[in-house]
Parts: sequence; structure tokens; C-alpha cells
Amino acid sequence: MSEFLLEMRGVCKSFPGVKALDNAQLCLRPGSVHALMGENGAGKSTLMKCMFGIYKMDAGEILFNGDPVTIHDPMEALRMGIAMVHQELQPIPARTIGENIFLGRYPIKKLLGFIPTVDHKKMYEDTAALLKKVHMDFDPRQMLGKLSVSQMQLVEIAKAVSANCKILILDEPTRGIDVGAKIEVYNLINELAKEGKAILVITSEIPELLGICDRVVVMA
Repeated sequence: MSEFLLEMRGVCKSFPGVKALDNAQLCLRPGSVHALMGENGAGKSTLMKCMFGIYKMDAGEILFNGDPVTIHDPMEALRMGIAMVHQELQPIPARTIGENIFLGRYPIKKLLGFIPTVDHKKMYEDTAALLKKVHMDFDPRQMLGKLSVSQMQLVEIAKAVSANCKILILDEPTRGIDVGAKIEVYNLINELAKEGKAILVITSEIPELLGICDRVVVMA
């Protein structure tokens, strides 16, 4: 069995007039925190979007637990155990925390034995258990729009955790939030890594993250 949970080999990706990735390589070990760094335009987010199935690679391969895989779209990535929290949050402020976390995969029950409907009771119970697991003292029924930006970031991470991910990609998770919120994010990252997850953090905040990272990968 491979020592790496996931490997990306020889990844190439071009856009009209721009070669974003040229033979890029990346290896992720379970239970480790990896920092992915580089200047703007180095291809960090492009590489992650190839891993998450948002972009199709022009060349290269992805190995998951040592076996070659093809990731066609984000839903397939989630089913495999790969989750991503994007730098640009896309919350739905007018819906509750629970609804945001389970958006697109609501628990279903059947009324009268055959009419499918959202099982709100289970959704909020599952949300409460999840928030307790990641040490977030939020009411699952609270409207997301009442939270701060940093709290919304934590909810997005909780949403990724709820998918039972093995690999968690965080794109600039601490940019624009205060010091206290950053510490909460770092503590959560450490806890998730201790559970055996591979955490990949795209970041430009070198000094702060070096203390929690096991490996730093620089893209030039």
C-alpha cells in the first residue's frame, strides 16, 4: 500500500494564452498538514481545482491510495473523500447553519410512506453533533447571515468535515479574519490531522502556519 493518500503526477493545465501548470507534482500523507505556497499566478488554486474535479487536466495522473483515478466533477471528489473550502465563500445568508451545511444532500424522509421531504429534525440533530465535534458553539437553526465572516469560514470547514472527507483542501482559510479566529482555525486543522485526515492549506501567511505544518510545498 502506498505511503501517500493521494499523488498528483505530471499535471499540466493550460488556458487560452496561459500555461497554468507544467508537470506539477504533489503528494499528500494521511494525518499530515501540508502548506502549498507560491506567488499569485503560480498555479496553486488551479492544481487544487484539478484535484477537486473543477478543472480537467490536460495531462498527468492522480493516484488515490496508490490506484489511478479520474475525478470528473466535485461530487465525485466528495464521494471519494476529497473536500474543498474555497477562498471566496458562497454562503446563503437567508438560510440556517444546518441548511447551509447540508445543502444539496439533505436527509430525506417520506410522508405517508411515499412523499419524499426534507427530514429537518435529523438535519438539525446531525448539525448539532457536527458542530459539537468541531467545537463550534452555534445554534444549528441560527441564520447564517447573523454570523461574522470568520464564523462563516468555520461553518464552511464544518460542512467539509460533514462529508466524511479524508482530504481537506483549504484555500487561504485565515485571510481577512482576526487573530482569535485564526487560532480557532489552526486548532481545528490540528485536530482533523490527528484524526488521520490529510490537510492541504493554500496560504500566503508563512510565519503563522509554519508552526502547524508538517510539510511545505512551494510552486514557482
